[in-house]
Amino acid sequence: MKKTHIAIIVIGILFLLVAAFHQDIWFDESYSVAIARHSFSEIWTISGNDVHPPLYYWMLHIVGMVSNYHIIVYRLFSVLAIAIVGILGYTHIRKDFGEKTGIIFSFLTYFLPVMSTYSQEIRMYSWSCLLVLLVGIYGYRLYQNIKNKENKQEEILKKEKLKNLILFGIFSIGCCYIHYYALATTGIINLLLLIYIIKNRKKEKILLRNFIILAILQIILYIPWIVFFVSQLKHVGGGFWISLGLNTAVEVPSFQFRRQLDTTFSFDSNTIVALVAAISMYIYIGYRIYGAKKEKENILPGILALGIYCTVIVCMLIISFVMPILFARYLLVMTGLYVFGLAFFMAKEKRKWITVSICIIILILGIISNVTNITINYDASNMKQIEYLQERIQEDDILVYSNIGNGGVIAAFFPNNKQYFYNGAYWDVEEAYKAYGPAMETIYDYQDILENYTGRIWLIDSENMGLYDEFPKDNTITLEGPIRFDTKYQNYIYSFVLLEKF
Repeated sequence: MKKTHIAIIVIGILFLLVAAFHQDIWFDESYSVAIARHSFSEIWTISGNDVHPPLYYWMLHIVGMVSNYHIIVYRLFSVLAIAIVGILGYTHIRKDFGEKTGIIFSFLTYFLPVMSTYSQEIRMYSWSCLLVLLVGIYGYRLYQNIKNKENKQEEILKKEKLKNLILFGIFSIGCCYIHYYALATTGIINLLLLIYIIKNRKKEKILLRNFIILAILQIILYIPWIVFFVSQLKHVGGGFWISLGLNTAVEVPSFQFRRQLDTTFSFDSNTIVALVAAISMYIYIGYRIYGAKKEKENILPGILALGIYCTVIVCMLIISFVMPILFARYLLVMTGLYVFGLAFFMAKEKRKWITVSICIIILILGIISNVTNITINYDASNMKQIEYLQERIQEDDILVYSNIGNGGVIAAFFPNNKQYFYNGAYWDVEEAYKAYGPAMETIYDYQDILENYTGRIWLIDSENMGLYDEFPKDNTITLEGPIRFDTKYQNYIYSFVLLEKF
């Protein structure tokens, strides 16, 4: 069984890697690439004006310094986190819950359709997933230390408790600083563990004291971020791009069985297949829970994992009626717990053919997902717009765009050219978009650029050239364009016009 498990891990990691060696990025990834070039203190301030904490950007900054800010290395860094999650199935889950649970956990980690896409995102999701899982693992080990106290020598148990508590605390504060869904999940785990320790306080006085000290330390370490956290809550509450709707009702339950969350939601074949697969899995897990309870098996670990996962979703749903924060993509943060819950109950299946059948179906869905990724990620169209601009841009050229989606990508690839984001809609993003600085500035009036400038100007737009139509043409000539590039990666469209102002 160990050799089989190791084989699954090796094949699974290779499976995730096969589509990861490309330099295509979209807006969210461009933000990570851009902010990683800043110093630790600048990242702290800039991310404080965005909607995510700074830890992942700090990590990416270190990776960038080592790799000369190479996009493929950033992407492999994301894959590394999910690779470690799957390895934990061998090193931790197998040890704590048995070989079968560990093998299924590693298999699901690598082959669920969502993993082949979001394990490669140059975002904080994969590392958040790892940290949340580690909080869950060491939180449960602390619980086991208390529950099985009489089965171990006091000195050994004391050392185990201290080690588990320290690791639990380190990973908890890491979650607080990497994503707010990780913060919420960790908060719930901390609360549940505290309640259990209080219930056993008569025999766990030292652990209760240490846990309270740890909780106070976590709060102290989080205080420096509180001001930004409150500010970000107000920003989201004032209006945000996330919204509740039919897409939420479909994407949230089916997230782990989908390859990609499309910008425009539709009931296409991928959506339907993912939803049917997810609902079928939930029905099966419900059946397994019923069977395990009937046979009086211990189901607490699986119930806790899935219960915490669902509790966070419910809390985010309730909050979203006031400020919109429930978004399916963020569920990757908790997917380690979700995968463990599925693996735990699948491992209780005594009919091998059912377990194998489920794994085959997931494998097929995962392969389809990854083949699609390979086709899209390595499409020749993806870098044509970058190559075009690299061949023509000059040192003193300036770039202007009104669509920050593709404009952010251009900013990430051309950090040495002066550029301007024309914020005609007056979004409150100027401080957050300093991630693209110092080369990029946010402007609200074209005269901020043109008043004292002479030289070449690149106008960059998406499917139409509305920017070119409204841009002042006094004392300018068009040197080149409009020329349009349609890319497969995230279906981004780029249009270029080169002007010269005298």
